[in-house]
Amino acid sequence: MRNREVHTMRTQGTWILLPENRAAWQAVERVRKHLLSRHHSPLNPLFLHGSPGCGKSRLVDDLVHALTAQRPDFLATRLSAADLTASPAEPEGISGSLRGRFGVDLLVLEDVQHLPARGNSTLEALLDDCLARQRQVVLTATSGPALLPNLSARLASRLAQGLVCHLLPLALESRREFLRRHAEQRGLSISADLLDWLAQHMPGSPRQLEGAITRLDSLARQLRRPVQLDDLISVFAPEAEQPALSLDRILQQVCGYFRVEPQALCSAGRSRRVLLPRQVGMYLARQLTGLSLEQIGAYFGGRDHSTVLHACRKVEQALDQDARISGAIRQLRADLL
Repeated sequence: MRNREVHTMRTQGTWILLPENRAAWQAVERVRKHLLSRHHSPLNPLFLHGSPGCGKSRLVDDLVHALTAQRPDFLATRLSAADLTASPAEPEGISGSLRGRFGVDLLVLEDVQHLPARGNSTLEALLDDCLARQRQVVLTATSGPALLPNLSARLASRLAQGLVCHLLPLALESRREFLRRHAEQRGLSISADLLDWLAQHMPGSPRQLEGAITRLDSLARQLRRPVQLDDLISVFAPEAEQPALSLDRILQQVCGYFRVEPQALCSAGRSRRVLLPRQVGMYLARQLTGLSLEQIGAYFGGRDHSTVLHACRKVEQALDQDARISGAIRQLRADLL
């Protein structure tokens, strides 16, 4: 029987609600209602993070579209954090420019992981100005504030004082449901065996899954008949990512062994209860799949390659010194292989 939570998913516009993205969608909805009515509690700043293609920009697009559609006078500004630096000709840079014309109701700052080191003070000044004027700020990044090495401790702490929402990698059931609902939205009929194959072999990124449905639609038009499983495999097999499924299996096995929730290993939590299983999961992913450090880090909560490398080294050092960890690795490898 499929997970009941997956079956009760609903669609808001073109956004497909899943357990992995529900908290982020609800937070954006709360921001929308606050900005339209001012009767709802503000969430300022709102920080959305997740691996590339997880839907952060789509959420922001939907928010801006909904606000401007309902309030023609609503002003929203979207910036890339990479541009948030002061130029020699303008000491205050973009921050000063914005402060000089602040009729803006919503400021969206995307890709905070690309914020230059010298942009920390600029972003702090911009935050100060927005919060003082009660202007809503929404930020996006691949990792939570505490895991972004380019942020100062002070700035990371300030960003974390708002609401931080993580869009988790899609699990197998969610990938299948996403594919089914997206195909339904496009008016494309897909058999259960095709959905199962795509969900098992394609990555968990909504952006990539949307691309798979687009290609499947194109294939159906070319064939002018219902697509069969053999047709699907011939087109997608060369790029099908078996390691993505292996990562799901590794996560489930590690969580079962250490008795922790899968969401915890993909969260920003750093308690001993979560940190050790996460490091073991990263180590096994590095040993048993052909994925890069960056891909593994993205799966485990949008962490960078240095975090994965550090985790692997910690586990390797402990193998000869800690019987509990060496025993866990032996058992988990036996269960996975």
